[in-house]
This record gives sequence, C-alpha cells and structure tokens, in this order.
Amino acid sequence: MPSAAYFRRQADICLRLAVIASDEEVSNRLIMMAREYATKGAALTRQSGGDALPTDDRAVLAGPEAERDAAPPNGADSAADH
Repeated sequence: MPSAAYFRRQADICLRLAVIASDEEVSNRLIMMAREYATKGAALTRQSGGDALPTDDRAVLAGPEAERDAAPPNGADSAADH
C-alpha cells in the first residue's frame, strides 16, 4: 500500500497541473483529485499516529478558492509571460 507521503506528492502534482491547465473543467477535476489524495494521505497519517493534516494538505482541502487567493494578481505577471 502506498504511504501517506506518496498521497501527499500525488496531491501536489495534481495541484500543480491544475494551475497550468487551460481548461477549467480539467483544472477543477485535478483539484478534486488533489483533495482525494490529500484526504487519503491524512487518513494514513492518522492511522500511524502522526499529525493528521500537514500544513500543505490544509491548503489542498481548503478548496479552489484558497488556491486562487494564494495566486499572485494578474497584474503581477512578469513581462516574459506576455
């Protein structure tokens, strides 16, 4: 069975992909997958007696609104991005 760290890494990968996805439906699905992975990782951590929800996982479970709030404003993009 995969470890809690594995599920946390998978959640992180899904979130990173969600940020760069150009399709909103795909982005939302990736965010949901990240939540599911984070939940599984937290459950495994609880079973092993550790901190049930590491700080990084709290952001995942907070939802897409938290992700958008944490992103820099549109005007903060560098000139190279245009």
